[in-house]
Amino acid sequence: MIKLAARPNLKYPLQLLLYNELRNIEAILVYSLLKFGDSLVFTPLMFLGEFLSGLIIYLYQKKLVKKNIFKVAGPDKYMNLELIKTEQHLKKIDSIQKIIFILFCCALFDLVQFVLAINTPQFINVSASVSSRMGGFLTIFDALFYYFILRLPIFRHQFFCLIIIGICIVLIIIFEFIFQEVSIFLTYGHLCQVFLLSFICQFFSAMTDSNEKYLFEYDNVNPFYALMFEGFFGFLFSFCYCLYENPFKVLKDYKNNKGNSNFGILIFCLIIFIILSGLKNSFRVITTKVYTPMTTTSLDYILNPIYMSIDFALQEDFLSKGERNYAYFFINLIISLIISFLGLVYNEFLILFFCHLDKDTHLQISRRGNLDGDIIYLEDVDPDDD
Repeated sequence: MIKLAARPNLKYPLQLLLYNELRNIEAILVYSLLKFGDSLVFTPLMFLGEFLSGLIIYLYQKKLVKKNIFKVAGPDKYMNLELIKTEQHLKKIDSIQKIIFILFCCALFDLVQFVLAINTPQFINVSASVSSRMGGFLTIFDALFYYFILRLPIFRHQFFCLIIIGICIVLIIIFEFIFQEVSIFLTYGHLCQVFLLSFICQFFSAMTDSNEKYLFEYDNVNPFYALMFEGFFGFLFSFCYCLYENPFKVLKDYKNNKGNSNFGILIFCLIIFIILSGLKNSFRVITTKVYTPMTTTSLDYILNPIYMSIDFALQEDFLSKGERNYAYFFINLIISLIISFLGLVYNEFLILFFCHLDKDTHLQISRRGNLDGDIIYLEDVDPDDD
């Protein structure tokens, strides 16, 4: 009924998942051990990591091309990106000015999404995991853009997953209204604002994903070239935002309050954050190029059940009157497990063998192709052969 399918180039989403979780863990440790959690400081650092990683890898690729390494290794031996070898000969349907403008918009969307995301915790008593639990909606947004804007196909098993994920998100919203303790500090209006912020945030994130996929598929843009410009524009945007709300004052206050030793450790952690951001976003654009935006975004929420369980065990989420609410937790845990499972099915890491949901998967299409190659037609057989 269910089969695990090893997709080609699986190392890229796995490494994306690895570096994404390492960055999340580091941010949690910085907050819990060093008592530093100002998200605005991380914003320019994230974009700086994008810019540096895109620049370094893109220049490295250019160096390899000049040395004609691909004449020996072949185009499929380096990240399976044939465009690296033939980049000069591939036709772009858009001008370079339009490509740069799209990357400009991607960076702007990324900043807006990040700023909106850090404003959610301002609502007192709201569940810390509510935004991440709504992550399945990002797959729906990505799929809609993928199908209607990019005109790329979505198959039966993927439509099935989108419908169930949509139902699960509706259930999350309903149960949130049921279990949240409504008061003057957290009203129904505040809850609606939280969900609205989450939807807008995911909408802008999907816009970024779709624009990147458009550039990769229709303009044959090198993913690291795109990442370099996104990081550059994003760093400029975040720097301008810092003029409005200066996050570096927090660093100065931290040094004065915690001392030079803790401040030195914090700076080291922030450098690690830059490196992890560069690695994470490098594999993000590669995964989007080789797979789809839906594959990339599904990795953001696929481990939600684990984080939810840890938060519940530490009494940091799913609480009622300061105590663990087991019904609140287990209902959301089951829903999150379903969404994570469907994320794997949508991206064909798991194959469902019922209701013909396996028909259009990469695994079955490849098998049918191999069978067709082995068919011997009667008209091709010489009757005089013994």
